[in-house]
Amino acid sequence: MKKNLAVFILAAAVPFALPVFADQDAADAGSVMDKTAWVTKSTADQVNKKEKKEKTVDPVNLDWASRRYDIVLPQQPVKVAADSLYMRSQDGYVQGRGNVDIQQGIDEFHSNYVEGNTKTKMYYIPGPAVWIQGETALDGSGITYDGNTHSGKVEKIAGFIAANVYIRGTDGELADGNGYMKHGLITTPHAVAETPDYYLTGDDIHIYPGVKFTSENTTLWFKHIRILTYGHYEGNLDSQHKTNTTLFSLLPRPRYTSDDGFGVYGGATLPLNADETFQFEFQYAIYTKGGFQPTALFIRDTNIGRFTLGYSTEESTQSTDRVWAKKFPELTYYMPRIVFGSTGIYMDNSASWGRWAEDGVETGTHKDFQTEISHTPLPLWKQANIRFFAGYRKDLYSTNDAIVRDPYTGVVLNQGINDRLWTSWWYTRHNMSGVTPYRFDTIDHPRQKGVSIGYKLTPLDTFILTFDKDLDTDQVADRDFTWVRDMHSFVATITWESVSRSWDFQLVAKDFF
Repeated sequence: MKKNLAVFILAAAVPFALPVFADQDAADAGSVMDKTAWVTKSTADQVNKKEKKEKTVDPVNLDWASRRYDIVLPQQPVKVAADSLYMRSQDGYVQGRGNVDIQQGIDEFHSNYVEGNTKTKMYYIPGPAVWIQGETALDGSGITYDGNTHSGKVEKIAGFIAANVYIRGTDGELADGNGYMKHGLITTPHAVAETPDYYLTGDDIHIYPGVKFTSENTTLWFKHIRILTYGHYEGNLDSQHKTNTTLFSLLPRPRYTSDDGFGVYGGATLPLNADETFQFEFQYAIYTKGGFQPTALFIRDTNIGRFTLGYSTEESTQSTDRVWAKKFPELTYYMPRIVFGSTGIYMDNSASWGRWAEDGVETGTHKDFQTEISHTPLPLWKQANIRFFAGYRKDLYSTNDAIVRDPYTGVVLNQGINDRLWTSWWYTRHNMSGVTPYRFDTIDHPRQKGVSIGYKLTPLDTFILTFDKDLDTDQVADRDFTWVRDMHSFVATITWESVSRSWDFQLVAKDFF
């Protein structure tokens, strides 16, 4: 922009500059000629000034022009305040004691002692201090700050370098909003403690808030237990990113169900290219009764939608019995969501093809097509909203040549009573035709209505009662009692399913998965 402006000014000034150019002092003229700012060539009859002259102008030296016309903004001053402040005007030395506050632009320091130089803009804080820079809030000691570059080095460092990243380490640096530690650890906000619930340690750690972090000799820890060691590792720090691209999500979390027994589960999604449009997703679950249930998928995002291909084991969600199905290979396509202007109405579409295997059922191919239309919740009155949905699904099985068609509708109404009490009502109706050969995707209660009531007993404990009724049999389908417990960086849920007389316990991490 500045170079274009300079060229415009110079081009406009050429006719006026040429007559007076010879009157410039020798030094300036020599400098201009050396930089080839303007070079004038005359015809042979230039001596006779009354005759017509023809002149040409050589191209302008853009680098020289930009330097000549660039506007240099003044440096922001470093402001120092303290209970006791000593300054020496001869050499710029400054020393502050007691409630020291230093500010330059968005950089703030708060400590009890500082010494530095107002001329060199170098400051040193040997003891404990707080360094604030935008979303960064760090505790440190041995801080050397360079006011010329708005950067600094810290001997010991701990704090938040962004809203979603906590760091602790030694030999740190901060420049342009990015951080570095020679040795240190990284964890998420809810895991912060003297020994975090889970964390990564490593060497040569570079943190780019909102983008990523890199680490060498990386180790994943659960408290004092080493989970795994990794070499060079890159983690995603994009708060808008929806996939699990850090090793934290691989941490084994416990779960218990009456059908599968005790077990652990975890998973991660790892990018395979720079823009993360190609990814590899891995999930695992290991149970004493249910065995090993892995999932491994390649994911490709394109302009026309998302494609997934791989191997998966999935647990039934609408069958009374917990049934696992193996899908390999399985190719699934998700069309981009269709949004109908500003109405809040949207449509989702998907299709899949694969081979399904279930204990006791012949392995065969399966195809399905599904579309659903819904909308953002509509506000009704204070703390109340409602959402309607309708869809159609068609499943085709090679086993028994079965075909299942399922047009369905439903509605969900949420109502908050106060800060502690809330309720939710729902109704669903599946008008199914045909019978699936698998228990995995069987819908045991095609028509049902239900209600959930939640009550916050304490700041850490919530109790939820869920009641479902099968409208075809007029029988109670589910009556579940759930206790939710806040456990610092995790949330534990324990559910007693009174109708099936079974338990379900699982631990869910707050900051991932």
